[in-house]
Amino acid sequence: MRWLLRAITRVYIGRLFHMEGRELVPRQGGLMVCANHSSNVDPPMVPGFLPRSDSWSMAKAEWFRDVRGLIFHAYHAFPVVRHTADRTAIRRALAILRGGQSLVMYPEGTRVREGGLKRAEPGAGFLALQTRVLVQPVALTGTRAIFPAGTTLPRRGPITLKFGPPFKLVTHRSDGRRVTNQEASDAIMVKIAELMPPDMRGDYAELDRWRADLEGVWT
Repeated sequence: MRWLLRAITRVYIGRLFHMEGRELVPRQGGLMVCANHSSNVDPPMVPGFLPRSDSWSMAKAEWFRDVRGLIFHAYHAFPVVRHTADRTAIRRALAILRGGQSLVMYPEGTRVREGGLKRAEPGAGFLALQTRVLVQPVALTGTRAIFPAGTTLPRRGPITLKFGPPFKLVTHRSDGRRVTNQEASDAIMVKIAELMPPDMRGDYAELDRWRADLEGVWT
């Protein structure tokens, strides 16, 4: 499935597809891969080009209610009920990360149909703090333009997939204050925002303010 996705991208998008920073991705050990989400192209593309075969992806439960679920299962995806504390999905995610595998997820919690980045939900931060694994930020640009909401087939257009340096979150700041799940998720999104053009950072456009507010949250 991953090979097929890469082949389709190389043939259909061709030289309009650019990838950066793939060499920064750790090849082993628990890894939480976090990306922005603005198109239905994102969920297959990130694991397709991730240089690890042990990755799993969280996908909205709605995709598993018909034959599409078979494709998602084959692509190492499992369902999560969005915007809820889905205990089954959380247990599986924790097991994947603690077992030394990689988990692909989207901290915004949903596809952002217009505008820049959306404020993260606390789920990604919770998983990162509970497992203390490395977090791999990923930024996708151009995917919304080639596959906007309401269309059935993607268009040809430029896409950039950029991997940033992995990092870890701490559970407590240097002054002893506990890092909240929301703060951890915001810290992840700041690292994603740093990989994106300024006009696409949305809720995280004021990077200096966010860095000041979250000082000491990551290492």
